Amino acid sequence: MDQQREQASQIAHEFIVYQESEQADIDAKDHQFDALWQSIYDVCKLIKFGIIEDITEEEFEEAYAWLKTTQSLTEDYQELELEF
Repeated sequence: MDQQREQASQIAHEFIVYQESEQADIDAKDHQFDALWQSIYDVCKLIKFGIIEDITEEEFEEAYAWLKTTQSLTEDYQELELEF
C-alpha cells in the first residue's frame, strides 16, 4: 500500500488543483497522504461552490477521478461520501 500511496502522491502533485490547495502534505508529519488527499478534496469543494473559478472542468474531473481512485488508500477518509 505504501508504494500505491507514493505513486498516487506523485500524480496528485502534478494537478493544477493541488497547486491551488494549501499543500498541507508538505508540512504534515503524520498521515501525509491523508493531508494531500484532503487538500485536493477541499479545492474540489471550493470549485463546485464557485469560490474558485479558474480551474477548467477537465482539471476538476482529473482531480475528482483521483480522489475516487485513491480514497481507499487514506486512513481517515475511506468512509467519506464524495459529494460533488
